[in-house]
Amino acid sequence: MADDNSDLSSGDPVKRAIALTIITITLFITSWGSATAQCTSNSCLTVSTDADNSDVVATVIKRALAGINRTVTPVVSVQEPVSRCDPPVDFPGICAPPVVRKPSPLTRESVREHVPDLLLTLEPVDAIVGLPINAYLRPLPAPFTLLVGGFTLYITLIPSVQWSFGDGAERSGTLGGPYPSGSMVHTFRTANRFRVSARVLWKVSAVTSEGEEVEVTGDAIVLNYARLITVRAARGHLISTSSKSRP
Repeated sequence: MADDNSDLSSGDPVKRAIALTIITITLFITSWGSATAQCTSNSCLTVSTDADNSDVVATVIKRALAGINRTVTPVVSVQEPVSRCDPPVDFPGICAPPVVRKPSPLTRESVREHVPDLLLTLEPVDAIVGLPINAYLRPLPAPFTLLVGGFTLYITLIPSVQWSFGDGAERSGTLGGPYPSGSMVHTFRTANRFRVSARVLWKVSAVTSEGEEVEVTGDAIVLNYARLITVRAARGHLISTSSKSRP
């Protein structure tokens, strides 16, 4: 094996050049195939998130004949009327030619519209110093579907939550759950009125109808929720005034 390496490094320059060319072509083919895993014979699919507009954006890129990728701009074609039309004066637009829209290679869908109106729930409602409360957000969002350029995409929203309990305590976790399975539990140490908030980062998961996962680029979409809670001090109660004396 050592002789082969020495021949390649110090032997015929032509052989060395041929060997390097074969290695380069092999690496290029391997990387190209993995990069276009969500491609058909003539198009590729990309998915991204627009955090500013709370959108998920799916784009189909058509392959040109020369092998260079290009994005096809949506085209709106106007079909001319097949017969002469003389509309009444009172209805000037009655004979407007129909507009035929071709399938678009770009689809935008609002993530915000698919997130239900989440309610931040605190259990119990009347909090007491030293006793834990349970916090959670419900209901859960449902998956939805995008159709773009011949691809069918199943979109799932995956939340991660940054909780703040208003007394300086912060935790990272999920949406939590109702008692007793809730995972977001906190205990207040002082009596006061606190603002409990949840900053939800929605990540987007995209899977094609063939079961291939599509990498989603862009930042997570952020939505905020909050609720006030009043924490009271525990009150002492006199149970009995009697006492037993020693015999």
